[in-house]
Parts: sequence; C-alpha cells; structure tokens
Amino acid sequence: MSALLDSAAASASASDDASPSFSWRERSRSRFGGLLDRLAVRAMSFAFDQTLMPSAGELAAVRGSAEPYLSAALADDPRRFFAGLKAVEVPECIRTGTHRRIPGGAIVARELTSAYTPFHAVSDVEYDEANDRIPVEHWVHDRPAPATAIALHGFTMGNPSVDAAVLMVADWFRLGLDVALVTLPFHGTRRPPGARYSGELFASWHVGRLNEAVRQSIHDVQRVAAWLQHDRPHEVGVIGMSLGGYLAALLAGLRSDLRFVIPIAAPVRLGSFPSALFASSRYARSGTAPLSPEELDAAYRVHSPLTYPIAMPRERALIIAGRGDHVVDPEQPLALWRHWQRPPIHWYDGSHVTPFRRPSIFAAGARHLKRTGAVPS
Repeated sequence: MSALLDSAAASASASDDASPSFSWRERSRSRFGGLLDRLAVRAMSFAFDQTLMPSAGELAAVRGSAEPYLSAALADDPRRFFAGLKAVEVPECIRTGTHRRIPGGAIVARELTSAYTPFHAVSDVEYDEANDRIPVEHWVHDRPAPATAIALHGFTMGNPSVDAAVLMVADWFRLGLDVALVTLPFHGTRRPPGARYSGELFASWHVGRLNEAVRQSIHDVQRVAAWLQHDRPHEVGVIGMSLGGYLAALLAGLRSDLRFVIPIAAPVRLGSFPSALFASSRYARSGTAPLSPEELDAAYRVHSPLTYPIAMPRERALIIAGRGDHVVDPEQPLALWRHWQRPPIHWYDGSHVTPFRRPSIFAAGARHLKRTGAVPS
C-alpha cells in the first residue's frame, strides 16, 4: 500500500490541482481507512459466497452472456454500444411529489419515464415495471441557478436521504447549484421484488445484466439531463461517487457539452472488484472464477471510461480519489488521470468507506467549480 501511496504522490505532483505531500498524519489516516476497507471487503466476500457466486448449472449462461459484447463490430467501434442514446427525447415527468422548503429553494420528488430498450435482450434478464421509472430528488433554487449537478450514488445505495448526505448535496446546493439526485437502475425503489438488496440485479457475474444496467444508467442520466434542460434551460454537470463516479467518468467520454464532471472514488475497471471478492472467497480454494479478470475487462470494454477519450474540455473535469482506498485502489484514478491527459486531481485522506475530512473534499470541488466558472466566485 505504501508503494501505491508513493506512486500516487509522484504522479499527482505533475498536476496543478493535486496535493502531493503526505504527512505522517495523512498516511496514518489513510492506512486506518484502508484497514476499514479491508474489513468491509471481507464482509462483502461473505455476502459474495452467499448470494453472488453462480451455481454450477448457471456457469454456461454466465459465460455465454459475454458473447454479444465481444463482437468484431464492437471491438472496432465500441461507441456502437451507445448508439441511439445521443438523441434522447425529453421524457415525461409522470409524477411530481412532495415539496419540502429549504432556505433558498425546495426539494421536489419527481419521477420520469425511462423507456429503455436493451442493446441485447437476454431471456434471463428481467425488466421490472419499477425499473422503468427514474426517481429524481430535485433540489431547486427559487432563483435561476447557473447549472444543475446530476448526482449519482454508489452500488447498493439508492435511498435519497442517505445518498444526499454521502454526496454532500446540501453543500452543492448552498454553493449555488441545483441538484438532481438520481436513483440508478435496480437500486432503491427501482429494486425488483425478488432482489435481496438494493443493486443486486445491477452487478453480478452475468455480463449481459451488468452491461445493460450500465447502458440503462447512461440512458437514464441523459433522459434526466434532457428534462432538466427543457424545464430550466441551463448547463448540466455530473458528480458521482464509486459506481456513480464510474458512470460520471464514462459520460465525460460520451458527451462534449457537460459543464463539469467530478468522479469521486471512481473505479475504471469494474472487473477488478468481483475478481478480488472471488480471490478471498471459499470458492477460490476449490475452483476458478466464472470469468477471469482478463475476460471481464474484455467484456466490460464497451463501457469502460478508459475506452473513450474525454469528450469535454479536460480542465472542466476534477478527479477525487482516496489515498488509502482498498476498494478502488489508487492505480485506477491514476489510470483515468493519465487517460484524460492529466486534468486536476485531488487526493483525500482515508479510504473508500471512510473518507476523512469530508469538508476538504467538498472544498476541492467548490474551488474547481469556481475556477472554471461553473459557479460564481
């Protein structure tokens, strides 16, 4: 881990917006956070044993689910995977719910239609009616805001009250941004009845299920953006954490019109996590993983942020990463930083599940938005 921290410091030193110094206190906090990450991964590994590992009878379907995403056409032009999602129509707002007044504005519960069509329909991937609606908790100012931040939560989340706290929505709102907190597919109230936890049907060894969930997420975010720009014509940016950060980074490679993108603790190789869980599970002692890390990387290439050059001006992007992250190791945000040709990057103390000094994380984001003119100085 020390080598990773030193590598992060050396690489970050080339960035104008990085903090390459690592004091004894910062190292201590990050190592402690890393310990908590390892404990969390161990607990998740137990859940993996109980719920995520496919049975022997399911292995053939799991391996076969990768084939449609490994075609020669997608290998030559992976953007085909997102074909048809660019010209997203303005969706219908099918429900406007509770209004809660807050200083300077209100929080409004909304629901938009998804109307998602899969890239490749798979018989054993269920599409529940609840997943065809996009819940949005809309923090909106009384006066016009300079931009709206679309906020994207992490895997297994989806409770707006928790997501708002984790994603620091109230702080972004006080900074002057409207915020649209989106519930991702198969999470929260979009969880199908048979799912045992929020997000279960988003991430699994089934490549088709995960790939379509990522594609629907991009589709849904673009639907939300189209509705926001129709309702209050102004610019839109994206802030995401963990899985939400992965989607935010992917959007930066697909859309040139985003005002800002801030991926926080974002992976860029989704296959690394199930591979790590398998390695620490009881199944690793008696067999091989359903798909190797190399096979997962190939199957997920169509939506990896590392597949697409950044489409927006890179100075509008800010990468935020944890020095002691053991869920998304520092090499992943560094890979994104290099791929995006060294945009601003900020390293925080702590880890994935324990980001210490959260006000400093927000302060880095606020400085970035002010410096780039997304919000007034």
